Amino acid sequence: MTTWTDRLGELTEPSDRVAPAYPIASVDNTLRILLLLRDRGRLTLNDVAAELGIARSSSHRLMAMLTYYDFVRQDPLDRSFHIGPAVIDIGLTAARTLDIRALARPILNRLAESTGMTAHLVLPRGRTVLFTDGVESQRTIRAALRTGSTLPAHVSSAGKALLATLSDQQLRELYTGNPPESPTDRSISSVNALLTEVGRIRRVGYAVNRGESEIGVLAMGVACLVPNADLVAGLSVSGAESTIDETWEHRTAQLLRESATELVTRIQTYQV
Repeated sequence: MTTWTDRLGELTEPSDRVAPAYPIASVDNTLRILLLLRDRGRLTLNDVAAELGIARSSSHRLMAMLTYYDFVRQDPLDRSFHIGPAVIDIGLTAARTLDIRALARPILNRLAESTGMTAHLVLPRGRTVLFTDGVESQRTIRAALRTGSTLPAHVSSAGKALLATLSDQQLRELYTGNPPESPTDRSISSVNALLTEVGRIRRVGYAVNRGESEIGVLAMGVACLVPNADLVAGLSVSGAESTIDETWEHRTAQLLRESATELVTRIQTYQV
């Protein structure tokens, strides 16, 4: 059985596939840029030039065209590039073949209501995760919806739960030469620290994010592994850390486990 973990290497390096007889360099470079953005989240023009082995002027032209078609967006402050709406739209269109969002929506509604937190459906994208759908909490003080956006996997609760489904060796390879970055002072900033964290997640069955992506936000996530299918997804809930009591972790972990089981069952029933 081929799983998403087996395909990680395939999606990054097409080593076991036959290269086209007449490759088009510009197309090859463009697709490699999109794969790099999937894995790293952000790229500068110098990054593109170095990774592709091309002149900076050539990388500028490639990124300008990708920006024009909204496949990438440029940060006005640091001038780095990140995935744009067009890529996300394509991904969501592909996901409709198995409409996981429709299958997960009742579960997200119930999670948001039962926990009082914002609930999300998350899909893995290498070193990042895509927030595919979500239901916002009705509390006055709440975490905002992230639907359509991406985050580094290691600073997201569902992302960490998804990383924990990989082997230690796969994690080392995923972060080789480019260690985890730290958006906040609580974020994981080394591969060794990430390995320690995913070891804990494997033992307890869920991941917690305490201000690792944004100060003041608390989140919990679980991975949903679908047997006999090349599919894995994450469920998470998030809210203001100041609104959480001492019983929150135990209660929420149980609700997320039950929700993950239900989502897997719904997907398997849909496939039949």
